[in-house]
Amino acid sequence: MQDSILTNLLLNFLFIIVGLLLFALFYDLKKTPPSKRMVIIVSTMTILLCVIFSQKLTNGVYVDLRRIPFFLASLYFGPLVSFILMVIIIALRFLVIGSGLIHLVILNYFITFLILAAFSRGFLRAKKEVKMLFTVAICFSMTIFNLLFGYIHNAEISVDEYLYLVIIPLAATVISVWIAEMIRKLILMRKTYSQHEKLQLVSQLAASLSHEIRNPLTSSKGFLQLVQEEKDEKNQREFIDLSLKGIDQATHVIEEYLTFTNSTPDKLERINVKHCLLELIEKVESKTRHISFHYQLIEDIYVEGQLHNFRKCIENIVTNAIESMPHGGDLSITMVENENVLISISDSGQGMTKEQIQRFGEPFFTTKDEGTGLGMMAANIIIHSMKGKIQVESELYKGTTVNIELRKSFQTEAG
Repeated sequence: MQDSILTNLLLNFLFIIVGLLLFALFYDLKKTPPSKRMVIIVSTMTILLCVIFSQKLTNGVYVDLRRIPFFLASLYFGPLVSFILMVIIIALRFLVIGSGLIHLVILNYFITFLILAAFSRGFLRAKKEVKMLFTVAICFSMTIFNLLFGYIHNAEISVDEYLYLVIIPLAATVISVWIAEMIRKLILMRKTYSQHEKLQLVSQLAASLSHEIRNPLTSSKGFLQLVQEEKDEKNQREFIDLSLKGIDQATHVIEEYLTFTNSTPDKLERINVKHCLLELIEKVESKTRHISFHYQLIEDIYVEGQLHNFRKCIENIVTNAIESMPHGGDLSITMVENENVLISISDSGQGMTKEQIQRFGEPFFTTKDEGTGLGMMAANIIIHSMKGKIQVESELYKGTTVNIELRKSFQTEAG
């Protein structure tokens, strides 16, 4: 019998650990703490399994660990969760085990609920050691209550059985609170790290953006000051042109920045990929004489996103490809259809090193002498906002291929 009791208690403890790990997994996937509804559902399942695998010692006295998930949920999630779980425990005790000494079970859990409700708010602010001592004290008091009324009702409990009624539940309570605290600490650390990472990124982005805008504006200001002092109209016009060029450069940085900050689609559109690519090729080809264009496109392939952003994304990639071939070269755009649609944009330009490929899409990283890097970051974010993938294959001095994979839209075209 003792082996059976120990086996059931170990199973109870396993159910509790699995429940705690489910909460950790939920946070890892959703990045938000579990709701009270989820806590009640998981705790109820854990309590039910503990009650099912409880072991009868004598008339009306059963040994299990159902109180531990009740303690944890009550102390970490408040009186409402505690009250609901109290009612559930009493109901499960009555339905699964029976009505023996049920009035004492009700009294025991109701008193415990009042204590837990009174201390739940201060519990979260307490140190880990204090939390362990408090839960051990509550667990021990419930055990003493059970033993006391067991003796009053002539329950026969051997000395060996005290190990299962007192020592093992207390040890399981300490370990459960320790694991719960460890998970809680990891969640708080991850949240703090995430916030710090975001603040660091914003700080770096703000510093880089400020640098990229300040330089051309400072130059423009200097040239405009020279215009005031210069008497020669030819020099004045030259200074004004340089000033306008600097302002255009600053405006371009701001436009690129706004492109990727507004990349999440407010309203999805069906985009005809071939038409969009052909329009871009015609637009670029007319301005570029030293590049040979090759393309292989497929009819009637649609994706979902914002047309303006998609055009901007492809244009940024094509512009990058053209600028990597200052002395001419070949640029090819192909489409391949399978479960998704794959758009490949290849050039025969300068290519990139492995380190440069790894930094592809970072803000303000560029391989060009005059560039901001925001264009490729915008392309990266736009593709991901369309639930697609973007990958780069490149070899130094042998060219670069940018592969874009997007989900196809299977809706029938309106009209």
